[in-house]
Amino acid sequence: MEIVTQSAQPMGGSLLEEVKHFLLEHELVFEGVPEFTSILRTEDDRIIGTGSLDGDVLKYIAVQKSRQGEGLLGQILTTLVTHAFSKGLRNLFVFTKPQNKNLFIPFGFYPIEETSSVLLMENRKNGIAHYVSALKKATDEAVFERGLTVSGLIGTIVVNCNPFTKGHRYLLESSAKKCSLLHVFVVSSDKSAFPTDVRLSLVRQGVADIPNIIVHEASDYLVSVATFPSYFIKEQQSSGQLNSELDIAIFLHYIAPALGITCRFVGTEPLCMTTAAYNRQMQKMLEAKGVRFVEVERLQADESPISASRVRALMGLREFEKLETLVPPTTYAFIMSEQGQAIASQLAMEKV
Repeated sequence: MEIVTQSAQPMGGSLLEEVKHFLLEHELVFEGVPEFTSILRTEDDRIIGTGSLDGDVLKYIAVQKSRQGEGLLGQILTTLVTHAFSKGLRNLFVFTKPQNKNLFIPFGFYPIEETSSVLLMENRKNGIAHYVSALKKATDEAVFERGLTVSGLIGTIVVNCNPFTKGHRYLLESSAKKCSLLHVFVVSSDKSAFPTDVRLSLVRQGVADIPNIIVHEASDYLVSVATFPSYFIKEQQSSGQLNSELDIAIFLHYIAPALGITCRFVGTEPLCMTTAAYNRQMQKMLEAKGVRFVEVERLQADESPISASRVRALMGLREFEKLETLVPPTTYAFIMSEQGQAIASQLAMEKV
């Protein structure tokens, strides 16, 4: 029987519901609409296989059990990888179940980390090793250039900073005072209103006067679409649906030991259920491995926590005069720039 290939970028309507149902039959949790999906159908229009590409992550890959062994997985992967390459994406990840490991190895994917329910693979054999090596090199160079003596606690914080606020500044400054060295990782996935390069720049400008802070781009290995997809679709999640274990396991297995990190700081999270649940899971896993978990009370303004979401809301309302109490001068200057005003206009449109 002939197989019909269908593509969607992105899915919607009845097609989305049909694919979600197929994934559910194969015990795959749907975590947001991907950018591109390849669907295989029989001549009578039944779905027998599907796979999606979300950024640089291959996910939602399933083949009907009665049709497995017919080369359909290879057909799906070829379509997804070809589409990824056409977009200039070369370093790709697979988000799947641990029992599927041997299905993807023949296609050039290598395991990075797995939990009881999730496996992450990539198409570079030593991709994460190269990333960790680059982190160590950047750290050594910064320590030497700044004349730092690293003899006490080494800590870390992972932040999104969409955008960088006075609350973030307070969190980083307070944490740095407790450390000989503080590694700050800025989330890399471009799923935020403020682009990655802007967020990274604003963080670096905002802590430029604190010598023992080293700012890194988190890449695909920390709070990314690959390691923690739930983070980027908070409005659809409950704490029971989160899959943060993989992200924390990668941090503990690779990044913490390479950089000598023994403490991870977070801000208290009264506003976002997703981040709050992530923090509780992180605390449990870190302490089991002997890594300290420290919560820092959020800075407040007008009797409520300073948050990036509050800043974005004011930008969308074009109430810029209220922002100076919430963001550092460097962030405010960017918001008032041409690029910042374009982001404000987009936020305003999203509110309509």
